[in-house]
Amino acid sequence: MTEWENEKKAFVEKLSSADKTFEEIFKIDSEGLVIQGVEREELHQHYEANKKILNKLQSREFTVAVVGLEKAGKSTLGDALIKSMVLPEYSERCTYTTTEIRSGDKDIAEIFFYSREEFNRNFKRMLGEVKYPDAVDFSAMTLETFKRYWQAVETDPEQRGLFMLHNGTTAEDIKAMLEGKQKIISLFGKPSKKYEKSDWGDSDEFTEFKSFITGMSGKNSDGSVIREPYPYAVKNVIIQSTELGEMDHLVLYDVPGFDSPTELHKRQTEEMLKESDAIILVTNAGDRPNLTGTQLDMLRKGQDRDGIKLSAKCFVFGNKIDRAVDYQTAKNNLAALTNEAVNKYQIALSNHIVGGSARAYLEKENLLSGDVASKTIADWDMVDGIKILQEKMQDYYDNDRFEVLKLRAEKTLSDTREILQNMLERYSGGELNNDDASIEIIQVIQSRLPQFVEKANEVTKIYTNKIIAESPFTNSLKDEIEKIYPLVNDENGHNKLIEKVELSLAIDPDGIYPTSAVNANIRDKLSKDFIENIVVSASKLTAERQKILRRELINSFLEIMGLEESTSYKTELENSVDKLFDEMLIEGGSECNFNSLVERFVTTLIQTLILNPFAAEERCDKVKATLAELVALSVYYSMPEKSAETETHFDDIGKDSVKFFAKILAHEGIETAAEIEVDATENENFLRKIYEENKEQICKGASFAVDFLPFGKWAKLLMKSGINLAEMKSDKTIKGRDKLDYKIEEIFYSSDWAKLSPEQRKENIESVIKKYQQENSTSQADDESLTAQLNNLHEKAKKTQRMKNKSDMIAILDTDIEILRDITAKSVLNAIGLERAFISVVTKNVELIREHLQDEKGGKAFRDWVRLNAFKLMPSKFESIIENKAINENRKAIVSAVRNVLNKWEI
Repeated sequence: MTEWENEKKAFVEKLSSADKTFEEIFKIDSEGLVIQGVEREELHQHYEANKKILNKLQSREFTVAVVGLEKAGKSTLGDALIKSMVLPEYSERCTYTTTEIRSGDKDIAEIFFYSREEFNRNFKRMLGEVKYPDAVDFSAMTLETFKRYWQAVETDPEQRGLFMLHNGTTAEDIKAMLEGKQKIISLFGKPSKKYEKSDWGDSDEFTEFKSFITGMSGKNSDGSVIREPYPYAVKNVIIQSTELGEMDHLVLYDVPGFDSPTELHKRQTEEMLKESDAIILVTNAGDRPNLTGTQLDMLRKGQDRDGIKLSAKCFVFGNKIDRAVDYQTAKNNLAALTNEAVNKYQIALSNHIVGGSARAYLEKENLLSGDVASKTIADWDMVDGIKILQEKMQDYYDNDRFEVLKLRAEKTLSDTREILQNMLERYSGGELNNDDASIEIIQVIQSRLPQFVEKANEVTKIYTNKIIAESPFTNSLKDEIEKIYPLVNDENGHNKLIEKVELSLAIDPDGIYPTSAVNANIRDKLSKDFIENIVVSASKLTAERQKILRRELINSFLEIMGLEESTSYKTELENSVDKLFDEMLIEGGSECNFNSLVERFVTTLIQTLILNPFAAEERCDKVKATLAELVALSVYYSMPEKSAETETHFDDIGKDSVKFFAKILAHEGIETAAEIEVDATENENFLRKIYEENKEQICKGASFAVDFLPFGKWAKLLMKSGINLAEMKSDKTIKGRDKLDYKIEEIFYSSDWAKLSPEQRKENIESVIKKYQQENSTSQADDESLTAQLNNLHEKAKKTQRMKNKSDMIAILDTDIEILRDITAKSVLNAIGLERAFISVVTKNVELIREHLQDEKGGKAFRDWVRLNAFKLMPSKFESIIENKAINENRKAIVSAVRNVLNKWEI
């Protein structure tokens, strides 16, 4: 000990002087005029490493990571080592994040929470691991959206490997986070919460404190555990205990299991193994004495920060030995564990293997109720192993640990000496090279910031005005509406969906076709597909436009800062500016991702028209339940497309609402391609027949039917107005004559017809047809309540609904899809106003960048960027840079400080 104390004193003196020298260097060159870029970063890393080992030497701190598989008893062993029931013990998974236990003057626990930015970084990384296409902010992502994505991954044969790797682990954590989103968000950035020992609770008690560690807050009536999402928001837990006694230098880390399904916590475990002075691997020697792959991989392949093998500082505690079926099995299990750990896998030394039962120790100390474990150990004349483990760890601390610390100190000191020697050689020669920044160039570049601030505003105005003028998102979505909502009977494969549903229902080809069952299954699938289709399409459009604006801002920035065409660093500079802008948006900025906005506006309409079958009670109920939303859409639907150029009469819009609901509930006024073709063909044939029968009269000029040529054009016009000539033939209403005859006479034999121009004749005929359409409209009276009108429309739909076979089902489905296309294009997209939302976000983001670049924190980030990238912006300028007096003075001071500390070390 004396020899080590002398060595330790020497290390502390040298490392302390190095620590002061580092601080002096950073103070001298606070603006980074001499030491820059990678060199400055490396120097800072050495400074942190030097300080860390110095603190260990001065504080006697001994860090121990307790690791193992979940439910091996890690937390129970931790409680035994500190003689306190502070760590959670439960049969289910209970450790969600690393818990740090250290000595203190009083028993107190403190919970620390993630900030929004910290949590988002982890969340976006998790999304990246499961290959989610967008780095969506946690607050913007919805559970249903992620479920749809993960379901798509599951059913995609090409992504089977991705699904198997992350299903039940990363994907399950993402779902749990999103399910508890509001509770998690409420904890972001909250001050730490402190709990006295009285708040910790007994071993089997559910307390608020333990809910932050385990997520368990109580039990349901059936005995199942009530889970809360709180642990996902917890960054770390620090517990101070008065029970460490002689081990008051111990810092214990209870970390998640090797087999934790949470990837974030697996990384925490790996980091703790590398940072800790010692490792205790807890295994279940009572039931499963053999070591597993996850344990072995972590310990055999890993090294700590100083290159020391993890196995060199590993203890193995064979826990739960009382669970063995008998005494001989217990002995055999411990022997098997020792053989595997020492001889077969070589993850620990033989004197670092201990067997026992942490629970038996806690029972004996009256910290746990019952005596089953302790009695079993006593009956077998075995020991619980806790005292033995403590003695071995103390011996390791007193002896072997010093060798480890010595190696670390020597390595840190050697690295520090090397970097200081390099600095001495570099800066004592009096020559500047291209890595040294010129204060003159830096000042010139920094002075250009106001120009960019102004330019950014100009670029944004031009860009947003273009968005307003072109309406690119709304127009593109309208153009793609048929791809977004493909018909059931089209070439995009929905017929295969029908076949799949039929196969799943095991339909008898000779039996009655179950149209209702098939229809329900298809509608359920289509409603999910359609929501995803339009959300993905909108997201892609806005993301692309956001990138365009960002590129324009980056190019303007680099141009104003003086980018030389000859530089070979253009791509690197573009990426660095992109990162700089992102840092400006960490607080207050947002991404142009409007998935939730689009989903909110389309979901009600899609569920009404697609999920709920035509003429079913469910559709009518859905309309009534969401009437406020649908009425709002009907107002948009009734507005002229170019409302700025046309006077809008809101009284007329209100009257048109019934027509809007008539489409949804009764398929009235629908111009589906199939119906138009069939009915128009009937009308065209009928017109041709009239022409043939009256050909002689027409040729003599006695009839004006010739003005209807070509017949197809007028046939379709009549059909769109609800006039089916074939059906009217037998309608005897006017003095025994066919209603058809009367109508043809009204259209063709106007007394003023001969005086009209061709254009006037066309307007006259179209006016008569429109009048006929209004007279025969099925819409209800304006003064009738909307609810009554909806009921009437629903009753009509029930009477006219035809779904006797598969063809009827497909035709009705396609009609609903065409209505969905029509309302989405004319109403929903206008209601969403993606352009307005996009402009609001990008304008705010650019304004934030402009503001942050000019405030103290953002200005420093900008100056740091200039210092790091000045030579990349203007490489030719650095060929003629001369030494600056301020730089030389700084260099001289640095050289003096480095030489002084090195001289001291040589004494």
